[in-house]
Amino acid sequence: MTGSLPITVRHIESMIRMAEANAKMHLRDYVQEDDVNMAIRIMLESFIETQKYSVMKTMRKTFQKYLSFKKDTTELLYFILHQMATDQLAYIRGIHGVTVNTIEIHEKDFKDKVKQIDIHDLRPFFESKLFKNNNFVYDEKRHMVIQTLLLGE
Repeated sequence: MTGSLPITVRHIESMIRMAEANAKMHLRDYVQEDDVNMAIRIMLESFIETQKYSVMKTMRKTFQKYLSFKKDTTELLYFILHQMATDQLAYIRGIHGVTVNTIEIHEKDFKDKVKQIDIHDLRPFFESKLFKNNNFVYDEKRHMVIQTLLLGE
C-alpha cells in the first residue's frame, strides 16, 4: 500500500464541471481544450497536495506538463532576479565602497534559486518584455545575467 489517495469518478465529474465553468467565465457556451487543461491542472494540483511527500514529488514530475499549464511565472522570476541584483549591489557597495554601472549574476546561481520553486526553463523569461524593460540582458556565451544600472539606482 502506497498511502496515497486514489482518483475517483467524482474527481472526473468535478473536472468536467470546472472545464464548463472556465468556458462560462470566458463567455463561451462550449468547452475548449484550454478549459479542459485548466481543469486538469487545478484538479491535479489539489490531488497531488493530498498525497504523501514521496508520492507527491513523483507525481509533480510525472504531471509537470499539466501543472505548468498557463501559469505565468515571469513576475515571480523578475522578483527573484531583482532581489539577487539588489543583494549583489549592496554587497559591492558595502565591501568595495564603489559605484558600479552593471551587475552580473551567474546563470547557475539564478537557476539554483528558481529550481526551489520548480521552474526549469528560463528562456521565455530571458525573452520577456519585463526582463528587457528593466535593463537586464542574458549573455549566453558567458552564462551571465547582466543588469545595466541607471543613474540614481
